[in-house]
Order: sequence, then C-alpha cells, then structure tokens
Amino acid sequence: MDIGQTDNEIVAGEGGRASGGRKAGGPDVAAVSHAIGILKIIGQSRDVLGVNELARRVGLHKSTVSRLLATLERHGFVDRDPDLGRFSLGVELVALAGPFLANLDVVRASRKILARTADETGETVFIGTWNGRDVILIERAMGERAVAHYASPGTAMPAHASAAGKIFLSGLSRPALDAILAGELTTYTPLTVTDPVQLREELEEIRSLGFAIMDQEYQLESCGIAAPIRDFRGDIIAVLSIAIPKHRFDARQQRNLAVIVVRNAAELSRSLGYVPSPLLDNSRSSS
Repeated sequence: MDIGQTDNEIVAGEGGRASGGRKAGGPDVAAVSHAIGILKIIGQSRDVLGVNELARRVGLHKSTVSRLLATLERHGFVDRDPDLGRFSLGVELVALAGPFLANLDVVRASRKILARTADETGETVFIGTWNGRDVILIERAMGERAVAHYASPGTAMPAHASAAGKIFLSGLSRPALDAILAGELTTYTPLTVTDPVQLREELEEIRSLGFAIMDQEYQLESCGIAAPIRDFRGDIIAVLSIAIPKHRFDARQQRNLAVIVVRNAAELSRSLGYVPSPLLDNSRSSS
C-alpha cells in the first residue's frame, strides 16, 4: 500500500496511539489514522521533527513512518528540510483549510481589529478558537516588536497553560469544566498550574476581570494576555490574545495590555452581534 504499514499495524487503528481523539463511529482505517497522528504531532511540536522522533511519538516503526511521510510529502501535506531531513507541515494543509477559515465570521470580522491590536501593542496578536480541549490559533498579526518564533496559525495551545485557554475554560458549564479538570493536566514549566482547586480560583478571577494572564506557564520567558470574543448569544466563540516576552511584561504593561485586549475584544464581539448583559454572562459560567 502506498501509504505504508506493516501487517500488524494495518489492524491497529482502533487502539493505536495515532488514532487518539477520533469521534465515535466505525473502525478506523489504520494507515489514515497513523498519517493523521503524524500530522498532529508535527503541527503541535515547537520544533521540526525527524523520522526517528516521529516514530517514537506516534508509536510506529520508523520504516512505516518514513513511508507515510513520503506519501504526505508528495501530496504537499508535509515539507522536508533537505539539509536536516526534518519535517514541518506543508502548504497544502493551508490550502485545504483556507476556504473554511475564510468563511468563519470571526476571522473576517477580526482582521482589522487584529492588525490594529498588533499596531497598538507592537506584539504578536492571535485569534483562537476552541476544539473542546485545546485552543487552536487561526489568525495572527505581527507588531513591530513581535517575536517571530511564537506559534503560527494552526497551532494547538493547552487550555490550562495559556491565557486564551483559560478564557475558554472560564466560560464552560460546570460539568464541562469538571470533565476537563478531572483529566491529566500536563506540567510544561515549573510555573504551570495543574491543581484543579487553584485553577478554579483563577477562573473565578478571570470571570470577574474579563481577561486572563499567562506568565511562563507554557514556555519560560513567554507570557500572554487574552479576552473573550462573544457571539450574539453571549457565548465565547473565540479569543483575542497577545503574546509578549517576559522581559516586557511588567505590572504596568500588564495593565496597559489588559485595557487594549478587553476593549478590542469587546468591539469585535459587538461586530458579531453581541449585546453586553452582565447577568446573562455570569449565569452561563456557573450553570
């Protein structure tokens, strides 16, 4: 088979590590699940990865991973660095996702505000959406002082260790939040908060303040601040988030950025039909 798998691996789709996160339904096609798993690992990694590391992470033999990567590369879904032999996501994925992202009201409505926020702050600014577990960055604008290596569109950010993620967590119903906090909360740095009690207290403060701060919880020397974007129902459908290096994130700058991100997120929410209703918003997060 062109996609490539061993006899044992072809029947491993239901239980293999690469098939994690699939929705209920019929059995997976193993090779497709493995290819999807490889794409997810590449997309979520901060570094470009080689065959050996990908094989280790996805739980397959490196010869199988090599054949999968060759097929994905031929179709433009991954790019291979000719010097290092390492892989990154390919432009064909952007081409596939482009029409979908372009049709999202929040993306269309956000572009002007996103650019203005980047101009006002000089930093990297993102729009993020929620997939039920992580924040997915879907649009980015770079200010004059922006750090180029910050995550790009398509990157998944952990909910409990990012400012954007905490905004989404703060808007969840109690059962939905309970389910997430009952799962494994990965420690990324010594400052990552993984205690559910402490996280609940922080989320209460976020609901009160209207914004969230992340201080080196996902990556050392990297900070962020975010505010919710709501639709006409008052539901949090996206987040406006600013990424900033730690050395520029003192108390005064935190206050300045909070004013900007809350104001601009509120403007974007109004453009999507949201009419502020404090009683309604507060009741959503405690139901």
